[in-house]
Amino acid sequence: MVCRYCQRTISITHRLVDKEFCCKQHRNAFSARSARALREMGEFTYSVADVLRDTDEFAIPKKKVPANGSRSTATVLGLAALTIAGLVVMEKAGFGASQNTKTERAEARQGTVGRLVGMVIDRMPKSAAGGLVIEDRFQAGLRNWLPAPGTGMSGWRMENGLIRPGGLRIWDESRNLADYSFQFEGKVENNALGWVVRAPNHNNYYAAKLSIPERGGNTRPEIVRFSVIQGQESRRQHFPIPIQIAKGEFYDYEVRAVGDRILTMVGGRVVDQWRDARFRTGGVGFFSERGDKSSIRWAKLQEGESIADKLRSYLTFGLIVPMM
Repeated sequence: MVCRYCQRTISITHRLVDKEFCCKQHRNAFSARSARALREMGEFTYSVADVLRDTDEFAIPKKKVPANGSRSTATVLGLAALTIAGLVVMEKAGFGASQNTKTERAEARQGTVGRLVGMVIDRMPKSAAGGLVIEDRFQAGLRNWLPAPGTGMSGWRMENGLIRPGGLRIWDESRNLADYSFQFEGKVENNALGWVVRAPNHNNYYAAKLSIPERGGNTRPEIVRFSVIQGQESRRQHFPIPIQIAKGEFYDYEVRAVGDRILTMVGGRVVDQWRDARFRTGGVGFFSERGDKSSIRWAKLQEGESIADKLRSYLTFGLIVPMM
């Protein structure tokens, strides 16, 4: 008999307790490897335990500590995972969450974890410049933003250095990009602010809106998501977010598109994440629908990512508390 992990012969004495693996460590390693394979096929998602167990999957070759004493990406990742795992344990024990209702406790847990994930991302090593970086403060008008053919200005306006989106416009320089971080500063003036990513053209894209609808005198911010494929819109999904957004106030937004993963942050806080493999390239843009009114101050797009960026992406997607 041979070990399923290392293919070496299992000793006669060990066969009495385990006929498949030569030792307990190889049994655990084989299970972890199988779990990683299932995750990559989309069978199930990452958890805090997965990050703690599978850090070796993204390990960087060891180097001597630089003279300035900076930590390696792998070290920061490990510390970050341990910190967040501790937070989750504390919250499950009842610390820091409202005791009024189960819903309030769940929202408090989402908000706390979202804040901590955002802090971890900001503190992890940044990538060196190398990919395309473009920025637009709209001083040259809207000539870099393409409307759908035959739609003209499509309802867009410029006022006091701000743009007010109308029908969908796509940032021309972004149309052929794949992995990137799309950042902008904007505010919701009425109902919602909308953007798109992975848009090769005006008939195919992923769309999202940060909506602040008024229902019975109450406002509850939410993310609205849908896709458009060959001009046909998919079913819209609404997801409440764990932070408060005030109408008429500017916030920094960041949308990361990496592989089949899309992550959204508002004010440095993670508010949404999802996966869709239909579009792997395509640009970014803004839009407003009937009843929506918003303003954008500037937009920036950075292409590509380093190994450190990929680690941050996996950490982020692994530690999001699913929205229900």
